[in-house]
Amino acid sequence: MRKPLVVYKASAGSGKTFTLATEYIKLLVLNPQNYRTILAVTFTNKATEEMKMRILSQLYGIWKELPDSDNYTQKVQQETSLPIHTIRERAGEALHLLLHHYNSFRVQTIDAFFQSVLRNLAHELELTANLRVGLSGDQVEEMAVDQLIDNLKHTDLILQWLLRYIMDSLMEDKSWSNNDEKKTSFIREIKHFGKTIFRDYYKEHRQELNEKMTEEGFFEEYTKTLRQIRDDAKERMITIAATFFDTLEQENLTVSDLKNGSRGVSGYFLKLRNEQFDPSVLNKTAAKAMEEPKDWYKKDHPRAEDLHCLADQVLIPLLRYAEKEREQQWRLYQSAKLTLSHLNNLRLLSSIEQKVKDINDDANVFLLGNTQHLLHALIQDSDAPFIFEKIGAQLHHVMIDEFQDTSTVQWQNFKVLMQECMSHVGSENLIVGDVKQSVYRWRSGDWRLLNNIDQQFDKEMMEVKPLQTNYRSERNIILFNNAFFRVAAQQEQDALSEQHPTGAQQLRNAYADVCQEIPEHRKPQGYVDIRLLPAEDYRERTLEQLKDTIEELLAQGVSPNQIAILVRTNDIITLIANYFAEQMPEVTIVSDEAFRLDASVSVRLLIDALRLLTHPSDALTKAHIIKSYHREVLGEQVNDAALLLKNMDADSLLPEAYISHFDELLMLPLYELVETLYQIFGLQRLKDQSAYLCAFYDYLLQFSVDNSTGIDTFIETWEQELHKKTIQSDELHGIRILTIHKSKGLEYDHVLLPFCDWQLERGETIWCEPQVAPFNELPVAPVDYGEKKMVGTIYEGDYLNEHLQLTVDNLNLLYVAFTRACKSLYVIGKRKAKLSRSSLIEHVLPELSLDGTVLNGIEDEKDDIVFSFGTRCTEEQQEKKTSDNVFLKSSEPLSVEMNVFGHKTEFRQSNKSREFIQTDEEESTQQSYIKTGSILHHVFSRIRTTEDVETALQELQQEGVLYDEEMTVAKVSSLLRKRLENPRVREWFSDKWTLYNECTILYKDADGHVCERRPDRVMTDGHRMIVVDFKFGHPRPEYQEQVKEYMQLLQPMGYQQVEGYLWYVYSNKIEEVKL
Repeated sequence: MRKPLVVYKASAGSGKTFTLATEYIKLLVLNPQNYRTILAVTFTNKATEEMKMRILSQLYGIWKELPDSDNYTQKVQQETSLPIHTIRERAGEALHLLLHHYNSFRVQTIDAFFQSVLRNLAHELELTANLRVGLSGDQVEEMAVDQLIDNLKHTDLILQWLLRYIMDSLMEDKSWSNNDEKKTSFIREIKHFGKTIFRDYYKEHRQELNEKMTEEGFFEEYTKTLRQIRDDAKERMITIAATFFDTLEQENLTVSDLKNGSRGVSGYFLKLRNEQFDPSVLNKTAAKAMEEPKDWYKKDHPRAEDLHCLADQVLIPLLRYAEKEREQQWRLYQSAKLTLSHLNNLRLLSSIEQKVKDINDDANVFLLGNTQHLLHALIQDSDAPFIFEKIGAQLHHVMIDEFQDTSTVQWQNFKVLMQECMSHVGSENLIVGDVKQSVYRWRSGDWRLLNNIDQQFDKEMMEVKPLQTNYRSERNIILFNNAFFRVAAQQEQDALSEQHPTGAQQLRNAYADVCQEIPEHRKPQGYVDIRLLPAEDYRERTLEQLKDTIEELLAQGVSPNQIAILVRTNDIITLIANYFAEQMPEVTIVSDEAFRLDASVSVRLLIDALRLLTHPSDALTKAHIIKSYHREVLGEQVNDAALLLKNMDADSLLPEAYISHFDELLMLPLYELVETLYQIFGLQRLKDQSAYLCAFYDYLLQFSVDNSTGIDTFIETWEQELHKKTIQSDELHGIRILTIHKSKGLEYDHVLLPFCDWQLERGETIWCEPQVAPFNELPVAPVDYGEKKMVGTIYEGDYLNEHLQLTVDNLNLLYVAFTRACKSLYVIGKRKAKLSRSSLIEHVLPELSLDGTVLNGIEDEKDDIVFSFGTRCTEEQQEKKTSDNVFLKSSEPLSVEMNVFGHKTEFRQSNKSREFIQTDEEESTQQSYIKTGSILHHVFSRIRTTEDVETALQELQQEGVLYDEEMTVAKVSSLLRKRLENPRVREWFSDKWTLYNECTILYKDADGHVCERRPDRVMTDGHRMIVVDFKFGHPRPEYQEQVKEYMQLLQPMGYQQVEGYLWYVYSNKIEEVKL
């Protein structure tokens, strides 16, 4: 019997998507109505779309008996033991239900799922029902820091903190001065550290940290204590060093009298005197001198006998004592120094976070990143079934994809849901992941969750199944990766085992299943080529080798579409793309960089035109516009250098309509302004720009809706985030270049991995939990990471844990990159690159036990190390397979051209505002009457309870609906309050109801045509269903019939007790409607 939870550990290419889709389809075949009770989550929108399409297409294929779906049919039949004809019938039925109830097809990203929960819990969480979700908080955080600093007063406590911060920086010799550059650096440092408020590790400790930081006198006393520890340790070591030099002086000796002078053992004490206490102080010379008096002096020294006696009786005991003290004092000194380094920044976090919250509250924005922690806090204090029932569905089956990238707080929330599902009889839950492909720790992904999944549930409730067969790669690729990562993982374990045996065991467990099985009848094909180049001319030679390899592949008949270049960082993408544009312009290189908005000539010209409007004296921006306008739009050449000359009449080179109408253009709303600029500069002449412009206008429109500010704010938003946005693009014919992170889940016949020399460790700040008094008075402390900085301090354990994480991160990156290859893998790295991936490769290659490998160049460091294994696959031109599956038909590109039409009206306003402007010349009283009714109707459509009235009115004011003295917020609010005093109306707008505001009811008329009706307000408390229509005129018989129709449509939906009412708002009269 199947257990409630199955965990699939799916190595690369092992059929993870097939397994997920099959499990989902199996549940639908067992009962087509199960789609309402299944939740499948993954981590990207693209993966969600692919999973949905896979399920729909295979349901169709099973139903229609298509050969493409035979594997799925057989697997479902094997799992269910149902007759084939039954499986096909139910597959068709399930497909029909999914397509007709697509909103209940719950295959979505983990963020989308929890956002749906959040919106349904808006009342419990005291959030407005119409809040907007913000994806990134970085821009808001920077704005918050600016506002904090700009609004400081002499009496503000924060000002005192900042002054203390600057003084501490001066004392620490950070080269502070009063020039603008240093001020900018100071603010930039605060902004950079301030982004900590969005990280999980801060959120987990926020409350206890804030309590400590706001405790009266704590910060000053804690800082004073740590400084005293630091200074005492420093003074202690300087005193010991002074003892050494005093001893020499008393004996009429100097450093030069000792062996090797300052480079000998006396160098140990010189370093102590110069406040250097780290472990590197005890070099081999000093360590040797600790045991042997002869190592203190030269044999031919005239006072050799005296020196021998002095070393044996005084100096060696002093050195031993000094080293023992140095270890203890270094631990205290460096621990205090590390803890103090970010304390001033730490004290500012609470103020920055509060300012970010204020800004978001004013804009009615809720940051996506806060969802998990807010829900986690609510789940801890509430009944879990109640929480998840609020999503509007009763879930029995949960499937989680890419589990290795799940964060701890996400899993804490999901585990509650999964445990609830597992309590149902017949519940089948699924977790799929691979520890070896966990590469998103910077998004708080934690591979240890999957690595230790057997500790999360009782054995009776779950089972773990490995997916070990690699269906992606050729035999030789699989053999190489098996051998390489078995040795690589072992070497990494050995490096960890002495200092961190527990971490070594965790790594061993993570890579225990690294060796994959090879499908039967897989031919002995596949080729691996690895080259490690000397450091001299490394970059140029890497690019040349990459070019040679691609030329060789293309000459063999390889399609560019099946070649991928994988890199570690985006800056390398730019480097390679520029190189190929110059050296091989006939080869198309496709990257996400090419689809960024700032890659569009039209968009860049529009941005520059906006910038010049607000900064007309900006000569450089003007030159950019002229250059782009003449070269790209008019097809003319201009003298670049001449554009910046003072006597150059640059305005004459710009469109006259632009130069002569500056003031008028600045008066236009932002969206209309951009449309006008599009026409003025004739951007319709440019080809292949429509996709970029459409996307740009979408972001522009969203910005205009979300912000009341103008051009400068939009330019700032563009520079901070919008310029990096990309457009959706179809598969283009060319060589793909992308980062290893983005390649995850993809596969290519031929993979090239240049610049495989990234460093294992980078200097970053990590969060530690001090365990030793008095440091542990602070619950957490941000510490600058590094072996030399942390080893030997109270944070050594934190260093070892972070080192383990980085080791796994970087080994996983290599695993992901190597396993994308189907037919061939080419790697280019650097020789003798310490602590890099190249270094690991260089140590692994000689240890591989594979028949048929070739390894040259190991002995001479000036030579290239060249490794090769396997045979190249023969490229056969295969006809593109066509499928009869309607879901798998290739899409045909639809050409869409961007057009902007001239405005006919004399003034513009928002669409919602325009609804209240009548074109006829009715009497003013009637116009006012109609306008008031329209406004009230808008307010009712936006509010859930009476508490939402003020927010709704403010939104209408911002949108231009409440725009004159006749209809102010105060007047409409007063009118509403009087109407809402009616007891029955007040009950309708209480929080006891589940509300459906202006939701559409679909039904078929007698002729079979689909019709729709939309009542103003429908409410249910689980027993009664109430439908209310708002009226602003005199009573009419047809109003009664209208509400009766609503009631009749609702009854077949399972609501037997349906009540209907007409509310005549002006007279505040309520009329009950009976069937």
